[in-house]
Amino acid sequence: MVVLMLLSNAYDPDPRVRREALALIAMGCRVKLLAWDRDGKSPASECMEGVEVERVFLPSRHGRGNAQVFFYAWLYLKMLWKAWRCSFDVVHCHDLDTLPIGFLLGKLKRKPIVYDAHESFPDMLEGTIHPFLKNSLTRLENFFIRRISLLITVGETLRRFFEERGARHSVVVGNWKRLEEFSRTAEQNQEVRRQLGIPDNATTLVCITQLLKGRKLEELVGALDACPDVYLIIGGKGALEGLVRQWAEKNPRIRYTGFVRAEDIPSYTCAADVVYYGFDPENPNARFSAPNKLFEALAAGKPLITGDFGEIGEIVRRHSCGIVLPAYTAATVREAIEALEDRQIWSECARNAALLGRKEMNWTKGEEILRREYSALAPRTASAVQQSQSRRDEVLDAISSGPHR
Repeated sequence: MVVLMLLSNAYDPDPRVRREALALIAMGCRVKLLAWDRDGKSPASECMEGVEVERVFLPSRHGRGNAQVFFYAWLYLKMLWKAWRCSFDVVHCHDLDTLPIGFLLGKLKRKPIVYDAHESFPDMLEGTIHPFLKNSLTRLENFFIRRISLLITVGETLRRFFEERGARHSVVVGNWKRLEEFSRTAEQNQEVRRQLGIPDNATTLVCITQLLKGRKLEELVGALDACPDVYLIIGGKGALEGLVRQWAEKNPRIRYTGFVRAEDIPSYTCAADVVYYGFDPENPNARFSAPNKLFEALAAGKPLITGDFGEIGEIVRRHSCGIVLPAYTAATVREAIEALEDRQIWSECARNAALLGRKEMNWTKGEEILRREYSALAPRTASAVQQSQSRRDEVLDAISSGPHR
């Protein structure tokens, strides 16, 4: 089974796309990825962990607003030219901005179309494009989701939202994490703390995020000032980076790590005691929020502090795996920190987080869902793959059990 994935970034790599692509490869699929490189800094084509990446070079930048429509029109022509010569069995479109060209390719070649909605795309653009254009995108999405083979999205709240708008078949594959990537010994965690100059027994928060105004960082740092024995690991890049550096210079209990690579996030998360997630509840996408921080905390077995919105607030409250703030203020964040300094409360929240991550929200489950859905999309191809794998296993067994010369 050949899966053609369409992506509107350069794949450097995109974490969610990477996990799904590698899961499909593990199933026996061949994954071709057509990606939009706006900066022209990556190779035109390369094989990354078995993912066959081909990039479309088209200079642009994020945040163009309404004018970006013209760049997408040119991008679709370039993608159509490359994809038309490509043989594939399924077209997998990441986010709404690749769905129009994926839909066209799927219909022209009579192949199943998968729409992978990482978020509510029109809501994400609110305030940066004209309301008419935003409404047009919503109507366009409504048209497509009634006519595709499968819709994958990141949370149950967002899945129901698409279902109410006409999606015929939808499933949740969250931004769940591999538990083994978040497996650390106490000695390893203490070593990370020592490298950062954090005492072994000090209550430590971790906040790795985009350093933007809506991430409620001022409230977090304000709360820290009133908690004299609490440390903070903060990482990321963004408009507030200069301010974060100033905070770290003034407060000896703040450790700013700079940009944190994806492979280093588990180490910092496991070394901390509590994960902090800040987000503007007034953002239109807040009602669907099921962010990476939630699943990183569950995989590491750490309590969360978050706001009262979206799927993250619902999950934390329902499973008692952290504290949901009534509002983001320095006072409410301080109260949450102080509550989790109680070891009994912390232990109960940590235990609940680990249990939820282990039983329900982990990448093993995501792989199972992808395997089931892709087998249903192209059953004859999937059957052939399974038969091929069975024959391969039989040959390997015969070789290993036969006489050795």
